[in-house]
Amino acid sequence: MAVWMENLKNLFIQKEVIVIHGNIRDTAYIGKNGELINGFTELIRSISKELNFDKGIFWGTFYDAEDNGSPPMWSLERIEHFKEKKIEIRKSEAQDRDIMILTKWLTKETKDRTQKTIFVINYIDKITPYSQRGVYPKDIALLITLIQKIIENITPNNRLILVALQDTMIPLEYYTNSPRVAVMEIPLPDKEERKNYFSKYLSQHLKSDQLDLLSNITDGLYVRDLDNILRDVLQEKSKTSDFTDALIRKIVNRYRIGSEDDPWLRLPLEGPPKGLIDSAENWFKQRVVGQDYAVKEVVKAIKKARAGVVGLASGQASKPKAVFFFAGPTGVGKTFLAKKLAEYLFDTEEAFIRLDMSEYKEEHTVSKLIGSPPGYVGYEKGGQLTNAIKNRPFSVILFDEVEKAHPKIMDIFLQILDDGRLTDSRGQTVFFTESVIIFTSNIGTRTHDSRGQQINERAVLEDILKIKNKDEKEMKIREHFVKSVQEFFMYEISRPELLNRIGNQIISFNYISQESIKEKIIKNKLEDFKNSYRDKFSHLNYRLDFSSEIVDYFKIKYGHSIEKFGGRGLVNAIDDEIGYILADQMLYAEKYQLKNVSFKIYIDDDKIKCKRES
Repeated sequence: MAVWMENLKNLFIQKEVIVIHGNIRDTAYIGKNGELINGFTELIRSISKELNFDKGIFWGTFYDAEDNGSPPMWSLERIEHFKEKKIEIRKSEAQDRDIMILTKWLTKETKDRTQKTIFVINYIDKITPYSQRGVYPKDIALLITLIQKIIENITPNNRLILVALQDTMIPLEYYTNSPRVAVMEIPLPDKEERKNYFSKYLSQHLKSDQLDLLSNITDGLYVRDLDNILRDVLQEKSKTSDFTDALIRKIVNRYRIGSEDDPWLRLPLEGPPKGLIDSAENWFKQRVVGQDYAVKEVVKAIKKARAGVVGLASGQASKPKAVFFFAGPTGVGKTFLAKKLAEYLFDTEEAFIRLDMSEYKEEHTVSKLIGSPPGYVGYEKGGQLTNAIKNRPFSVILFDEVEKAHPKIMDIFLQILDDGRLTDSRGQTVFFTESVIIFTSNIGTRTHDSRGQQINERAVLEDILKIKNKDEKEMKIREHFVKSVQEFFMYEISRPELLNRIGNQIISFNYISQESIKEKIIKNKLEDFKNSYRDKFSHLNYRLDFSSEIVDYFKIKYGHSIEKFGGRGLVNAIDDEIGYILADQMLYAEKYQLKNVSFKIYIDDDKIKCKRES
């Protein structure tokens, strides 16, 4: 029997009233040796039978083992009808509209002290929903008072079970300062339960390591999902003798993220342009210039994810595929590398999700990520993060400037990194198991910490930048940023547990100082400008070309800026200097309705100029 079932049974012995919430609507629960208990009502009945209770009386629509239901109670007289027929199960499809019936039912039935009886009220949070202001309609207030008095006076032979869909909507009056009441959450099946269940039905069909894999990657799923997965595994097993781990993952993903497709398996192992073994590093280096160390570390982590060895040491196969912390100065390619990683893995930069953590400085902004609590404005919309992952489970998620987020949001990160899943405000679970998580930060370049106190990060960095030896300087810069990130988590926000989850994946980005790298960055940015121009104005058959001296012009004028502030300032400079003169020529072409025009950007008298060529 699962630990939570044992705990529930103990509460039946120790407490007269139990408020139960959580996974109460699953189709079944996993009992001893992987056997199923069919639903919540059967669970309560099995425990009451084991503890020698005489009967159980249920409020709410109920169907027996043969799926036979009864009409709802619409009048007080129907209570008498059930009593005369000696029917112990009370049925109603409209509890919230029949408060008078429930009131009379409670006052009558709970008077009997001769038998051991379990009274179950389904969805108490719907019958008497919690009010933040503490003000209730008269009939609901009376019912809350009645239930409170029953809780206070219930006899040791009876048990009252209050079942709730959402624990946040249970009136506090029921359990606050009440020694007779216990509150318990029924969890989703844990790993041991899942393994017992799959072993019972699949031990003759799957190898032990495949059973372990299946038990690991089904974390966070309902028994209903496990039942469907079991059925599909047996069907697929009957079709093929070559039942691979990839097929197991495909079946599980069908119910976990709603997709059988696995872009990770489509990653080529060898051959240009993207072969993971021999070409991936070069693919990234062609796009992300001057950050060879960061590229190498990212590719190493991708190889681990593609090989399926993530989480083996911890036994948690449900973790995200990879987790990185990109640290370094501004404008050196942290966000750009994340975008290119999305393109490499999932063939599109649209799989890149960026969340600016400077928008999450306040504690209440947690609701922006996972959705507002029930009863609050925007509850029905869900959260920005959970919605994004639900719509695109194969993603690279960037939490930008993470040091600016409220410490409360760190709890969200911890759950993602640990469990690979989040439950949004609507109770829906979203999975991060197929995604890559990246945190970025300028920690290491600051003059003030997140509390506004002066620190010497920038001064230390300035001293390192004075080192003449290139290799020594790069090594010291990496060490500085890694140490700064570690101290941020250890001492500034006191969250060493998050640092442990990130592990050795704190990747430091270097300043851009080599002339050849500056030149390559300029060429790439000009090429990006040219490609964007072609895409936007292809319908007019406009073309754009640059003379060779344009690269030297930007290198001489902005080389120092690139070294100090990275490539971000270069983008603005190209937009400004080329955009203005190009705009004049394009407006002229528009005025005279010219088409099939080539615009040439060149240098004349150390100034950028533009001419039209038909």
